[in-house]
Amino acid sequence: MLAAWFAAVLLVLLTACTSEEPPEEAPEVGVSGAFGSVPVVTFTPPLPLTESSVETIIEGDGRELAADEPVVLTLTAYDGDDGGLVENRGVGEVRTLTLTPEDVGADLYPVLVGAREGSRLLVRQPVEEAGTDRMLVLVIDVRYTTARGEPVKPAEGLPTVTVAEDGTPTITLPEGDPPDQLVVQPLLRGDGGQVRPGQDVTVQYAGVAWESGELYDSTWAAGKVPRTLVLGDTIPGLRDGLLDQTVGSQVLLVIPPAQARGTDTLVLVVDVLATSGGDTDSVVENPPGSAGKDTTPDPSESEPTPAPADTEATPLD
Repeated sequence: MLAAWFAAVLLVLLTACTSEEPPEEAPEVGVSGAFGSVPVVTFTPPLPLTESSVETIIEGDGRELAADEPVVLTLTAYDGDDGGLVENRGVGEVRTLTLTPEDVGADLYPVLVGAREGSRLLVRQPVEEAGTDRMLVLVIDVRYTTARGEPVKPAEGLPTVTVAEDGTPTITLPEGDPPDQLVVQPLLRGDGGQVRPGQDVTVQYAGVAWESGELYDSTWAAGKVPRTLVLGDTIPGLRDGLLDQTVGSQVLLVIPPAQARGTDTLVLVVDVLATSGGDTDSVVENPPGSAGKDTTPDPSESEPTPAPADTEATPLD
């Protein structure tokens, strides 16, 4: 009798356990659009409050993000209550940061560490604003921090460029006088969209002055990150040299003084990483398979001379 009673109790307990409703799953969120462009996100608002979750929409093939290293992101946020874009988070804006909790935020830091460049991530995150809890939907494109393209054989007689494993370029100048006309020589030709007038261009660069042969500025220096340039505000040689180049390209520019700062011939190696603005948000290269713009000086404005007293000098590392 006792055994039968235990068996009956066990059956009741098992039945009670199996009849419990499963935990609520996160509602389906659809993401479409090309990598690097403002995505199209679809869901039925309002989204119920759930725990944070991360989904990889596109698996990138670039370098793995590591703590304290540069990172380039495009982050687009949607309000889970009404499905609208969250405008104050910089829709489609390219952000150049260092991968630290302070720069990217304590919540996103563990999401990004270990992600690969070229990835698109979907993050569902509960937030509290003005005493109200709601869901935030984030789409994060992890952009490449180096040029990616097909090699192009350069013309003879130009400065030569060697690239380290981490992407850092070294420029070697030839003997003789510099050219007196702007030289634009692609070294890698990317397959992304073309740079258009009026756009902002996110780049890595290294520059030397022909006359001295000394490196005068580089985003590859320790502690620096890629830069976003307002194309229309750069010197003419840099502006003209980047126009119509494709995202993913690496370009060698030799800029005579008349199209630079009026003193030295500048030699720049520029990796074109992303574009934004202009008539429409641009699309960067498809991978196989708001923070404001950076306010550090334009590479064309970094000269091996002291800056005025009220201007921060660019380090000549």
